[in-house]
Amino acid sequence: MDRRITRIYLAIAAMGILCTLFSALVFRTYIYDRGQDSGTGEKAVSWTDRMQEQTEDGVYRFSAILPEEGTDNTVIAYDTAHMLLEVTIGGKTVYTLTTEAGRWMKTPGYQWNFISLMPEDAGKEIVFLVRPAYKDTKPKGGFYYGTRSAVEHIIVKERLFKFFITCMILIVGVILLLYTVVIMEKGQEDAGLRNFTIFAIMLGIWMICESQLLELYISCGIAMVFLDHLMLMLMPLPFLLFLRNMYPNRENPLWAGCCYLNCAVVVIRVLLQMLGLYDLRETLWLTHAALCIFVVCVFALSVSEIVKKEMTRQLRLNICCVLVLVAAVFLELAQYRFYNRSTPIGSIGFLFYIVVMGISGVKKSRRIMEQAKESELYRKLAFVDELTGVYNRTAFKRDLNSCLTTDGETQEAGICPTVLYMFDLNDLKKCNDNFGHEYGDRYIKMIAQGLRQMFEGDGACYRIGGDEFCVIMPFVSEEAALEKLNRLDAYVTELRKQDFVVPVSVAMGYAVYDSELDTTLEDTMRRADDMMYQNKQAQKNGR
Repeated sequence: MDRRITRIYLAIAAMGILCTLFSALVFRTYIYDRGQDSGTGEKAVSWTDRMQEQTEDGVYRFSAILPEEGTDNTVIAYDTAHMLLEVTIGGKTVYTLTTEAGRWMKTPGYQWNFISLMPEDAGKEIVFLVRPAYKDTKPKGGFYYGTRSAVEHIIVKERLFKFFITCMILIVGVILLLYTVVIMEKGQEDAGLRNFTIFAIMLGIWMICESQLLELYISCGIAMVFLDHLMLMLMPLPFLLFLRNMYPNRENPLWAGCCYLNCAVVVIRVLLQMLGLYDLRETLWLTHAALCIFVVCVFALSVSEIVKKEMTRQLRLNICCVLVLVAAVFLELAQYRFYNRSTPIGSIGFLFYIVVMGISGVKKSRRIMEQAKESELYRKLAFVDELTGVYNRTAFKRDLNSCLTTDGETQEAGICPTVLYMFDLNDLKKCNDNFGHEYGDRYIKMIAQGLRQMFEGDGACYRIGGDEFCVIMPFVSEEAALEKLNRLDAYVTELRKQDFVVPVSVAMGYAVYDSELDTTLEDTMRRADDMMYQNKQAQKNGR
């Protein structure tokens, strides 16, 4: 049943992903193709090629002449990342983007800047003065002209498919998280799958921040910068732990070294940011350097496994998926480098990796749960009597040791105050010989049920022979010990009224551990057995 539920769960998840992808395609090709119109018959257009670019003293100047007419209710949108911006129209400043003086962040973050145009701006020169917040950053293109709604439509249309692919990575991570919480049983969690789930969620959040699409509608540039860097800093740790779990040489000190290095980089970068010494963007090279070290270490560990021929099936699958992912990323970079065109190929590669390895992790977790259930079954068979459900003689011998204690001052071994009960079914052989073992088993189970009810929560019940039972209970008082026997005697009396094939009768005895009489609990058990034998003889004599 568990396997069937898992398959249904994964099928629903796959349908959800496909529906999301289909919705993205429909949304892109239908809704935004129709909604792109500005309302006056004009569509938003890219002005990136129209802008004239000049550079002087680290300041980038983009300029263009506005149309002679039709500038009313129109905007020019420009996407910036870590840029200070000043916009002038006809020599007059109309827009600025900067950080506050003395602020502990040097960057305004990620921003979509919308410059609203007026009718009197027609024919004038518009100038964008862009100053990078950091020395190693450069402004990018991304100028759009039209009504605000039309500009937003064209921006979303260009980035929507990649954004939905990114969202699906996050959705897969959430689905895996729900699987680990809802489906997997407590105590049987797969550490590898858990860490992979955390990595997938962080990857999805990081890629959403990198898409710079939410800034169209939410003014959260600085928040996105922090979240972006935080996810990038933290992602390597769960990924390393995920990889470590699938390698046979998981105890290699390189794994621990990489994890501690990642933690150190996170602490250093956050501390430098909080002290106002360096922004997160300025210490990004630390994370990049750590990632390079991780790649080298993982490559060396992988080569070691290949040489020793100890690679697991999941590890081989992971290596193949990583190669596909690397190829997709390089293909996207090549498209951007040679054709200056951004594509979702890299995002699709990440989604492929997350889905394939996620499914592999789920299958592995199922095997772990099945093996755990088998182990639990074998353990139960080893210590539980199959007929009655109470503990067997093996468990009895094991649990006698649990009554041992050690004196905190002298460190000498001792025995806890313990009471041992012995019970023996009368006339069981007569029942088996005259009425068959079916009735004999019913006789045994009736008494076992009574013992479990009498001692539940107070002691442990064991079947140590064909018709013999023993109970171990912490000693409280003689009155409490006798009260248990009286309750069982009343239970047996009620059973005798049910007119069973033989009169139901149980011989009973007990003894409390006494250090002056007993050396071990076996001695206590013999005294309880003697009392039970006397009780049996008394019952046979009718007394």
